[in-house]
Amino acid sequence: MKPFSSISYFSLIVILVLAFGCKNQKFTINGEGGYQIVIPAQADSLTLKAANDLQLYLAKLPGANLPVVSEDEYKGDKGIYIGHTHYAKELAVNFDQLETDGYAYKQHQQNFIIAGGSEKGILYGVYDFLESAGFRKYTYEYTYVPEINAITFPKDTVVIPQIKFREVYFNDAYHADFFDWHKLGHHADNWGLFVHTFNTLVPHQKYGEEHPEYYSLWEGQRQTGDGGQLCLSNSEVFEILVSNLRKEMAKRPHMKYWSVSQGDNENPCCCEACKKLNEKYGGEPFRHSGSIIYFVNKVAREFPDKTISTLAYRHSREAPENIELEPNVNIMLCSIESTREKPISETDPEFAKALEDWGKLAKSIIVWDYTVQFHNLISPFPNMHTLKPNVKLFTDNNVTEMFEQGDRNTEKGGNMVELKTYLLAKLLWNPDADDEAIIQEFVQNYYGEAGTYIQQYIDTMREALLASGQELEIFGSPIDARDTYLKAEMMEKYKSLLNQAEEAVSDDPELLFRVQRAKLPIMFAELEIAGTEMDTPRSMYTKAADGRYVVKPEFKKLVHEFVEGCNAQGIARLNERTTPPDLYLKAFTRIFDKIDELDSVISFRKKVIPVTTPDSEPIEALTDGVFASFETYQHPIDWVGFKQKHMEFILDLGEIRPVNSVNIDFLNGRTLWTSIFLPEYVSYATSVDGENYSDPVKVSSPVDPNKAESYTEEYCTYPFYADMNARKARYIKVYAKNIMECPSWHMNTGTPAWLYADEITVK
Repeated sequence: MKPFSSISYFSLIVILVLAFGCKNQKFTINGEGGYQIVIPAQADSLTLKAANDLQLYLAKLPGANLPVVSEDEYKGDKGIYIGHTHYAKELAVNFDQLETDGYAYKQHQQNFIIAGGSEKGILYGVYDFLESAGFRKYTYEYTYVPEINAITFPKDTVVIPQIKFREVYFNDAYHADFFDWHKLGHHADNWGLFVHTFNTLVPHQKYGEEHPEYYSLWEGQRQTGDGGQLCLSNSEVFEILVSNLRKEMAKRPHMKYWSVSQGDNENPCCCEACKKLNEKYGGEPFRHSGSIIYFVNKVAREFPDKTISTLAYRHSREAPENIELEPNVNIMLCSIESTREKPISETDPEFAKALEDWGKLAKSIIVWDYTVQFHNLISPFPNMHTLKPNVKLFTDNNVTEMFEQGDRNTEKGGNMVELKTYLLAKLLWNPDADDEAIIQEFVQNYYGEAGTYIQQYIDTMREALLASGQELEIFGSPIDARDTYLKAEMMEKYKSLLNQAEEAVSDDPELLFRVQRAKLPIMFAELEIAGTEMDTPRSMYTKAADGRYVVKPEFKKLVHEFVEGCNAQGIARLNERTTPPDLYLKAFTRIFDKIDELDSVISFRKKVIPVTTPDSEPIEALTDGVFASFETYQHPIDWVGFKQKHMEFILDLGEIRPVNSVNIDFLNGRTLWTSIFLPEYVSYATSVDGENYSDPVKVSSPVDPNKAESYTEEYCTYPFYADMNARKARYIKVYAKNIMECPSWHMNTGTPAWLYADEITVK
């Protein structure tokens, strides 16, 4: 047996003394020990939870073992009284003033009272008591516990939140512990129907074919698909909607809010009767809020005991001029057009004006605000500095309910998602809170030794954004910022700071995991931008000796690291509705594989003679050896696009060659939201002399454009491949038939349809 050294013996004694001391350390409140938590003799479930949570969290402090006792058994003089105790009533605590979510603190002698409103106020009072002691609920998985053994009671106060409904649409916010601690709400608790309900109440699938007059007249046609709204001047529409709404209410009679609101498209009714309603009540024929409020007022009068909500959104955002709202009408005002590089009051004065005007009309306004970049949820989106000014703008204009739309669809991801969730929750409870102090405290405590670098990363990107003048669009892309706050030298700064953050916590797996999540947006931006540049230091491509572009090995590695990181972090998708990480990898793998196959392609850099002229990218992009990604559809880089025209061109191989196969990949845009469709068919005809062509080989589309169910919610490419059986040819005539207009089921029905074609590869 190894001898026990004197140093080891001394160390053991020190450890035992420290451990014994911590275990027996006295916990004090206001310098006194012996406190107990006192609850009413007939405590309800919320009061019991509040008391038990107070006991549970305080027990994490050394020596803080406060028993929970019933008031009728309590004999002491140092109590923390929770809820509707006799003691609180004797001291004339006014519970009625606390409404539903408010709370009050009152100290008397050595006792302390926490009183709460009629719903969760008592919970909120306890959680803020814990916050005053230094506890923080940064995420549902991580509660910060201060290293203290003494606390003081907060000052006497009454807190009643200015914002009565507070929803933060990020995944963390819906976990029960975080949800209650941060005093949040969920529309599912009070709403029977929630936004975009016209089709729910008067479904076009049921009525559209027989009664097209029920739906909006737009550009001379009744819109009887998902791209339509209701004809609000039609009396039968009103009767059907009210009847169906009554049936819905009967299923959930306890629900207070019922949305009667426009669909998510831009095709309101422009029939003469609706235009007259707009002019009479809105102030002009195309101010569609006039006909909407006229209609919603009628519905509200049918249900005086319910709140009927409608949207002020896109074509209905501007307030009407000549109509009053029924007292039970709620307005949900949406800031979807506003850019986010600065507060909305600066970037979108028209929204600020609409907010002011609706504030004069409506007794109840919910603002639906947007805080992320929907097309690219993982993209860097440095808008943290705008959140408080925007919330203040809303509350200064009598907004008492707020829905902050985040990126719940990613499940666990998004740009600085933990911090943004936490900050928004804090601001909705207290719009006057110090946002900079909240951010700094969060970063230092949540990221530990990496916090200094993460804070520098946040500050550096914000300053770069503001200095650049770049607009921050919620439907934008990191590609938009490749020459501004995401330009090459700034990207290097961000990567350096994040690498230093990673190194600082390399020996702490949990902190390292958090930093690695914070790195994903920069990795995503690097990948997205890399595909838009050719043969530059940050390009994905480099030019080989034979003139072909080849993918740099480090970018193949980066895309795998990014996708593996997303999957490890539990990120479900990269876009609001689409693109799980594995599909993103699949899209890049397709590009890598096709570039690797160029050795066998005889169409590379061959001449393309256009018959129809493309509307995006030159026709030469069909043979330049650079393949397109579905991710770049917003910036049609390498996609050769044809708007409301067929694609027709002739490929000149330069000499007569045996042709084994021909293929072009086309982009299939997502259902409803884009106007990019597959061609009905593609045909390939060959010729040796450019005059006489063979019968075309026809390849039909795998989907029927007239059937919505044929389309996927994911962006994807489809090959239009033809086996040519080694026929000899110099010229190949290509024809792709565009469907020309978005079909009736589509959100943009009747508007021009696009074809997006990638490389033509002939082998």
